[in-house]
Amino acid sequence: MYFRLSEKFLLLIAMVTLFAMSCATPIAPSGGPPDTEGPWVVETYPASGTTNFDGREVRFTFNEFIDRNSFRQNVSIEPDLGIEFETGFRRRTATVEFSRPLPENTTVVIKVGVDVRDTNRNKMTSSYDLALSTGDVLDDGEVSARLLDAKTGRPESGKRIFLYREPFDFSERANYVAQTDTSGTVEFGYLSEGSYRAIWVNDINRNRIWEPERERAQPFSVESFELGRGERAELGTLFYTIPDTIAPRIEGVGLLSERRLRLRMSETVKWDHGANFSVTDTLGNEQTTAWPLYMSESDPNVLFAQTDNALTDTLIYTLEPRGFSDAAGNRLIVDFSPFTGSSEPDTTGLRTISHNTGSGLFPDEPLEVKYSKFIDDNAVIDSLLVFEGDQMFADWQNAEIDRHILRISPQDEVWQSGLRYEFRVWNPWESEHERINPDFWQRNQLGSIEIDVENGDPEIIKYLQLTDKDNSILVDTTFTESITIDNLPPLEYKAIVFEDVNGNGRWDSGSVDPFIKPEPYAIRRSIPVREGFTSEVSLEFPAKIEIVEVEDDPLFDEPEIEEGNND
Repeated sequence: MYFRLSEKFLLLIAMVTLFAMSCATPIAPSGGPPDTEGPWVVETYPASGTTNFDGREVRFTFNEFIDRNSFRQNVSIEPDLGIEFETGFRRRTATVEFSRPLPENTTVVIKVGVDVRDTNRNKMTSSYDLALSTGDVLDDGEVSARLLDAKTGRPESGKRIFLYREPFDFSERANYVAQTDTSGTVEFGYLSEGSYRAIWVNDINRNRIWEPERERAQPFSVESFELGRGERAELGTLFYTIPDTIAPRIEGVGLLSERRLRLRMSETVKWDHGANFSVTDTLGNEQTTAWPLYMSESDPNVLFAQTDNALTDTLIYTLEPRGFSDAAGNRLIVDFSPFTGSSEPDTTGLRTISHNTGSGLFPDEPLEVKYSKFIDDNAVIDSLLVFEGDQMFADWQNAEIDRHILRISPQDEVWQSGLRYEFRVWNPWESEHERINPDFWQRNQLGSIEIDVENGDPEIIKYLQLTDKDNSILVDTTFTESITIDNLPPLEYKAIVFEDVNGNGRWDSGSVDPFIKPEPYAIRRSIPVREGFTSEVSLEFPAKIEIVEVEDDPLFDEPEIEEGNND
């Protein structure tokens, strides 16, 4: 009797273990070099391109174990036929079972999206399409496009393009949805002939419906296009942008002393020269002015400021920011309760925080050193040492204090060419000199960039924004046909050019409904400038849609499979 009970007990344990193994996502064995490659499909059943398909199930076999939940969330049926399906898994194979038969004489694509991951969270590099036809013919129309970030010019995988068949109804689910791969390319395949319209949608909730009140969308350069049998529509490049219209906020103010403020921001802000905070009482009377010092090194959303006069603990104050904004240009606003002053004296130590040498200084540009508070120690000026070549100056004449900034300017309007400079500035906190050895870009070291737009309209004004990698150099200007920017340090630059068709002074990315095509736009990254040379850059705005014949090669090449066990 005891033996039989034990046998049943062991059988029960085995059944529970097998059930758990069948439900959980398998984990690949540990050890060896880290896995950085995403999964890919090595085999499907039936094979892609099958016609007269009458089954209710398809299978995808991957090269490795995948995260099963990511597959469930990123598999779809194109076009959207309203057919529900269930997913199942066995080792490296994922199964899609349809709730009802597919419609007759229809080409269907079971699409596996790029967000499918392996068990190490590596994503697929591109989506995979399994194309089937329930009739004798497989539709062969294709649509391709490319998406790039309008600010950086870089691609990003997973951006979604909605494709609609006529009649176009944006309140309904898109007929087709495809995602960009790592190069920013998106492909629709196996399309029937007809009239189509494509738009980019920031599909937040992944429901295939554009919701204008909460989701950003942009059109391509044409409103719609005709696709014939065996044709490919190349839509060109769409530069997408998600405008930041949310103003940064001061969420809280803390008084570290009677003159020192610690401000918590909702995001990182920048400020113009001369920016400040008007400090007012509850009746709106201005009591003093607070000046920005620096952002916290550990938290870029924290700003330290100092007031001209003490904030007494007998009054309640608020702030009015002047000259502050975020990276998108939204002005800083107040979002905190009024605060009480302090009787605590300011005991902050005076120390150096940063300087403006960055990628180098121009011949007439002063060196500016920021300190932790208003400079109240004469030693900052008295102990300044400037080395010009092999000559030392202990009484440099062109040095001044501007609140918390030590500004050191050249003696004869420009820093001398061919000489090395070293500045030894006094750091009271450390009671020692800090050495600064900046690079100065002399005239003979500078270069130029000549920009020409091949297919631009010579009658329309073009805007140019040119920046280096550190954003320490900014050129913002206009031209019509071509332009040369001189006196540039030998660095790498990024150029953004657009045609201001409507004359409003900014780039307009277009409108989906009503349709307004985007203004011509181009971006070039990593433009090198060499000393004494002119870099010639030829830009081209994205061409209009092009319809070409589909080549004989299949739209999606099968990946090369290494020999070995693929189970």
